[in-house]
Amino acid sequence: MLLRELYEAKARKIVAVMPGGFHPFHPGHKSLYDWAVKTFGQSNVYVAATNDTKARPFPFEVKKKLAAMAGVPESNFMQVKSPFNLNSYKDMLDADTALVFVRSQKDKTEQPLPDQTKKNGEPGYLRTYTGKDLNTADEMGYMAYGPTINFDFSGMQIKSASELRATWPEMSDEDKLKAAKLMYGNGAPVAVKLLNQALGDTEAPVGEDASSDEEDEFHRKLDKLVHKTFGHSSDEKKKKKKKVKEGDLVLDKTALATYLRDMIKEYVMKENDVEKLSKLLKFMVGKEVKAYGDKKYRITAEDVIEACKMSKKKRRG
Repeated sequence: MLLRELYEAKARKIVAVMPGGFHPFHPGHKSLYDWAVKTFGQSNVYVAATNDTKARPFPFEVKKKLAAMAGVPESNFMQVKSPFNLNSYKDMLDADTALVFVRSQKDKTEQPLPDQTKKNGEPGYLRTYTGKDLNTADEMGYMAYGPTINFDFSGMQIKSASELRATWPEMSDEDKLKAAKLMYGNGAPVAVKLLNQALGDTEAPVGEDASSDEEDEFHRKLDKLVHKTFGHSSDEKKKKKKKVKEGDLVLDKTALATYLRDMIKEYVMKENDVEKLSKLLKFMVGKEVKAYGDKKYRITAEDVIEACKMSKKKRRG
């Protein structure tokens, strides 16, 4: 009887963790954080992020600074290696504490999902948060989904960091400062500098009177930087394919390359700094595009390389 009572012991405390990429931390994240604070109490809510910059531009310390400007206490913004791993939070969890992960409604179909069944037929670790009868973290964890908001960003309705990253380099200095004030308050000037460093800042366009030799030199530098950043497409094909979610699938190569060629063409015609252009292209990786009904796909590094080749041919042709 005692063992059964111990197994069914209910948690008396809650640690709520809001994991995310935060590239960058924006009003959508702040809105979710505020919801979590209202639901679980500020002292119980933590924001967790990695320092991984392999595919995204913001290191942990910059994420932390931007989140602090937005209103998240630095003491509650923590660095982890694996955001959804119980071991990342073991030092915070007592024997009578429940662990609740907080995500946005827009991520409700993203892994990890609650209420799944293991191959052996046993229930998985994560359960849907109901607010009632929570078990301790050593037995199970919970997933709570808060509201998703669209925020006005330079006249555009945006709901994700990827959309913000795509928009930022195109904005005027005035619009950037206005947007930063909405997101980060008095820290706006510093935030603009941090975002410019990470996301690029478009300047003068490529001259229409550029000679063929100048264009060749431009593309040689661009090719070098793109391949240095992404590797070669042949290298991509040699890599062992990993099992991916539906959201990570890629469009048919022909359709996607055509889509990208038109998108990249605008950048190539406007930007004469190949390093900045290379950075812009880098941040296209992971951008979601729609095709074939309601399906969404993400751009890969290989797709960018192929689209650059097509853009180069079209520019010359």
